[in-house]
Amino acid sequence: MKSYLLAGAMPLLAGACTASPTPLPDIAALQAPATQAVPGRTTAYRDPIGDFTARPVVEPAPWRSLNDSQSTGEGN
Repeated sequence: MKSYLLAGAMPLLAGACTASPTPLPDIAALQAPATQAVPGRTTAYRDPIGDFTARPVVEPAPWRSLNDSQSTGEGN
């Protein structure tokens, strides 16, 4: 029973004897305030489909001739 008590007390004693951790630096002074000299994005409404261009449906073209014209010829 004493060994369990000793095993539980030793980490507590070792932790109490350690040096206190260094505090985090104060970064409030390092943060730059927002300036109006830098232009930002406009917040005006933009229509999401304003630049949409309707394209007609076309039939599929034969792809073999296009594939053969673009191939390097090494795989033949």
